[in-house]
Amino acid sequence: MLINNKIIKNEPNFLFYDYETFGLNPSIDRIAQFACIRTNINFDIIEDPIVLYCKIHIDYFPNPKSIIIHNISPKIVNTKGILEYNLAKKINKIFSKKNTCVIGYNNIAFDDEFSRNLFYRNFYDPYNWYWKNNNSRWDILNLVRACCILRPYGINWPKVNNIPVFNLEKIANINNIKLYYKSHDALSDVYTTIAIAKLIKKKQSSLFNYFFKKREKKEILKIIHLSNIKPLIYISSIYKNLNNNIGCIVPLFWSFKNKNILISFDLINDINKFINLNWNNNITNNNFLLYIKFININNSPLLLPINILKSNDIERLNFNLIYYQKNFFRFKKYFVKIKNIIFSCLIKFYNINSINYDISNVDTQLYKNFFGYSDLQNFKKIHKTPISKLNQIVFNDCRANELLFRYRARNFPETLNNLEKNKWNLYIKNLFNKNYILNYINQIKILLDQYKNHEEQKIVLNNLLKYFKIIIKKNNI
Repeated sequence: MLINNKIIKNEPNFLFYDYETFGLNPSIDRIAQFACIRTNINFDIIEDPIVLYCKIHIDYFPNPKSIIIHNISPKIVNTKGILEYNLAKKINKIFSKKNTCVIGYNNIAFDDEFSRNLFYRNFYDPYNWYWKNNNSRWDILNLVRACCILRPYGINWPKVNNIPVFNLEKIANINNIKLYYKSHDALSDVYTTIAIAKLIKKKQSSLFNYFFKKREKKEILKIIHLSNIKPLIYISSIYKNLNNNIGCIVPLFWSFKNKNILISFDLINDINKFINLNWNNNITNNNFLLYIKFININNSPLLLPINILKSNDIERLNFNLIYYQKNFFRFKKYFVKIKNIIFSCLIKFYNINSINYDISNVDTQLYKNFFGYSDLQNFKKIHKTPISKLNQIVFNDCRANELLFRYRARNFPETLNNLEKNKWNLYIKNLFNKNYILNYINQIKILLDQYKNHEEQKIVLNNLLKYFKIIIKKNNI
């Protein structure tokens, strides 16, 4: 039920959202469908749901595997959709409403990365939507995982071979959440995410409130003490379901590459073995990485004091508290030595394994560096400048100059001069070369063979093949 949104004009609110995408790589692949619903803190819907589709640019083709998952074809998005610059404008406005907590299901690892790259390509700040105007973000998948591990009572948990499965649809079904559900439909997933968040708040309100508060960086920092080290519980998918998604770590230091990444020692490891290894010989094969965890505190990690576990939790989770306590005492004895070894290994590791960005593709370079203040100010100018004068804007960061060229070519090709048209056409021909064309057609044919007995998937794939051939022919490739 939609309630009067004037009541909550400046009150905290949740913005639940989801994407369906044409692939899994947020810097290369594109958004097919966006859906969102805004609620108050009690999960009452306060604005009409929004569903948007995005047209496909001429320099991109969907990953064929994605099409058979969500059945959103190029025809659908090109008929119902808007250009990407307009999609970015609308989503940025939705996200940036004051006091908004942006929420999804696995959004921090997936959807938020697509949002960042969408804003990067279309000249919006990739980050300020989840901190400016008292905004924040949260991930219901993390809440679900924490609830299942720490306080599973009152909620039914789907399992395979007695191991919990954190699938949105399966959790909804086993808890008799009766919603119209269409798998891999963005709006359907949003409704289901709201229902599951509401279920956890009802059944485990203390846990819900605790982790809602701890989603923010300033709250997480309160339990991290580098000068007075203490073991912490770390709940994460990196431990896999077989380990109940739970481990025990000790904070070491902040990464010198990214001050938001905490380098920590995993207490599952043998301290004596670590101390006695010859690290001069072992650095090249990166053995030290087995002993540490990289924890990004901007991603609302599930870090907790070890005393949060009750005796029945320890038994239920088969959590070897005595082992971790003894290991921590050994760790403290060699703390300085361990810290120095890890620090030294990381320096060598980063020197050997520096991140290589694809210099030929500016779309993949979001994390190469932060944009300077003057360039971010120019971002704002782009959205106010007539499209015929966009070519007059010049940036200090060469990435932004190339991004602007692609932005114009993708959204306003009529503004390109002859030299720019030739540059764009050459880019397209190099991108979709003979090998690319043969490989793409082959991918579709392999999938057609796999799904030869599935009529719906066959239709979708054949339509994609027709679309691909039409676009290739149309552009004389």
